[in-house]
Amino acid sequence: MNKRIAALASIIFFLVFGFEVVSIKGSFIPSSQDLNAIGKLLFNEYVVPFELLSLIMVAGVIGMFYIAGRED
Repeated sequence: MNKRIAALASIIFFLVFGFEVVSIKGSFIPSSQDLNAIGKLLFNEYVVPFELLSLIMVAGVIGMFYIAGRED
């Protein structure tokens, strides 16, 4: 039963993710490639979202090891 729920959840995730990726509008060509300005923005204006993203990624890695180490 859990495998069916996991399969259904992953299918729904990939459908929603695919729809969102296809519906992105705009150009992805960078207007400038100033790495100094990107670094200043990342560690001044966007420091809180950057740190929250790092916590989420660490939690994901820990969860991955937890799930991989479990024996059912």
